[in-house]
Amino acid sequence: MVKKFVTTLAVLMIVAPQTFGQMRRQEQPKFSSTLPLTGNPRLDLLARMGAIGLQDTVPAAIVRLEKDRKSPLLAGLFSVVLPGAGEFYTENYWRAGGFLVAEASLWVVYAVYSKKGDNQTALFQNYADVRWSVVRYAEWIEENATKLNPDATSITGLVIGPPDLPPWQRVDWDKLNASEDLIAQMVGNGFTHRLPHRPEQQYYELIGKYPQFASGWDDAGSITPEDIVASNVSQRFLDYSKMRGKANDFFNVASTMASLVVANHVLSALDAAWAAWQHNNNLKLEAHVVPTNRGAGFVEFVPTGTLTLNF
Repeated sequence: MVKKFVTTLAVLMIVAPQTFGQMRRQEQPKFSSTLPLTGNPRLDLLARMGAIGLQDTVPAAIVRLEKDRKSPLLAGLFSVVLPGAGEFYTENYWRAGGFLVAEASLWVVYAVYSKKGDNQTALFQNYADVRWSVVRYAEWIEENATKLNPDATSITGLVIGPPDLPPWQRVDWDKLNASEDLIAQMVGNGFTHRLPHRPEQQYYELIGKYPQFASGWDDAGSITPEDIVASNVSQRFLDYSKMRGKANDFFNVASTMASLVVANHVLSALDAAWAAWQHNNNLKLEAHVVPTNRGAGFVEFVPTGTLTLNF
């Protein structure tokens, strides 16, 4: 009896697992409706029956790449308008700040020295209106005309206005310029220019630049044609030249700042375009097809995108 029981138990231990396995294989597969659709009917059906595993294979790298790209042209245009704007667009904030600070500093220096130049110009022009007289200059020409050029015997009547008028309104300017042209025909007497009308910029420049006009200063005294040739001028002439030179120095600084402003715009535009190119060059997209075993003898070729950031 015991021998028969042991034999029956052994047979059950061998046969039962196989029978249970066959029963599981005969069970109906469970159907899932929560998995995503791929557009492949066979793949979707097998995935829902549990025969294969389904993964989302839609790459998101392409969207990210397009979002992160920067336009070199747009970056350059931004910085042409406002230095540093293109660098800000390309997310180079320190460089953006540097160009912007440089721009503001250059404009401040330009404004300061332009104002200094304007003030100095007003100063030396007022000095000239008080200390230099075109009437004295014209009267000196009439007095020394034949010494300056023996053929200049007809130089008379240069001063025509009454004494209560400003000096620049008391001379016949056409006759004055004609006399200067006649005297200049004799080489070596120091006459090389015609006096422009006041208040032209050249009027104020020439009277403190060329000894020809030295006789118009109120401390010229008995200056002679020989003094003109030898550049023996008065102290007023020299002081005025320094005043005018100082104004020119101020304007030269302002002009340099204006040139640097233009250079800052150009450099910032080039730097911004380069920064955008560097930014885009640091994004590398690789596309390839990866064979993926889905089970049940099914292999899917999955398009895959890889985005690499090179820092």
